[in-house]
Amino acid sequence: MLDRYRITINQITTNALTLPQAAEAYAAAGIKGITPWRDKVEAVGVAAARQVIADNGLSVTGFCLAGLFSRDGKGARAGRIDDARRAIDIAAELGSPSIVTVVGGLLPGSKSLAEARSFAFDCLAETLEHARKAGVVMALEPLHPMYAPDWSVISRLSDANAWCDRLGDGIGVAVDAYHVWWDSDLWQGIEEAGKRNRLAAFHISDWKMQTESLLMDRGIPGEGVIDLKAIGEAMSKAGFGGWVEVEIFSERHWARPADQLIEDIVAGCLNTM
Repeated sequence: MLDRYRITINQITTNALTLPQAAEAYAAAGIKGITPWRDKVEAVGVAAARQVIADNGLSVTGFCLAGLFSRDGKGARAGRIDDARRAIDIAAELGSPSIVTVVGGLLPGSKSLAEARSFAFDCLAETLEHARKAGVVMALEPLHPMYAPDWSVISRLSDANAWCDRLGDGIGVAVDAYHVWWDSDLWQGIEEAGKRNRLAAFHISDWKMQTESLLMDRGIPGEGVIDLKAIGEAMSKAGFGGWVEVEIFSERHWARPADQLIEDIVAGCLNTM
């Protein structure tokens, strides 16, 4: 059974709340960790964000996000890398051990996955040098194949592991159950990542059978069809003992009172994991 004190909440889960509001709400529910998003941090300033998180007794368990290198085309490469470096600096200032890294989709005007992957890999390699110096692990997150056109041309954990093998120190993987639960090679991918000590983050939510939106209708743990318990056990067996991070993109849940949502999240995690 999951220890409730290992539960952390990715701030996108309560997207309507400011960072101070989220920190207070999480602490009131007995949550001990938070993964903030850059826009929420920049809205109050990094120093103020660090202080309000500490004042509420929370640990910074991650930071979102860096990457999306292909989004503005090849001509914007330098700008996207500089933006990723700034995100890494913010993560370091907050004391985050890692930063979620999503590499981006197809290059504008192109249908070539090979070209997009080559471009993203080169951008990631260049950005990684900065992350190493900052002491922040880049947590490479494969996304569900439905996001390949616009968000990530890395869909399988095995591909993320292969990139990590090529890139070396300073990079790990973020295993998001919503994105990888379908993959028949998931168990081997988790085992391999564990052997190389690169399990940097573990995100959970649920896939609803009758989803209304592939992007904005994730479920609370226990609300859908993902075998979260099995994935959690595989992570533990592979040596992961870190935070279990709830990350829910859901306009339906965002509209709910935050205290009720957080209460349901904790119950869902404890009953499911």
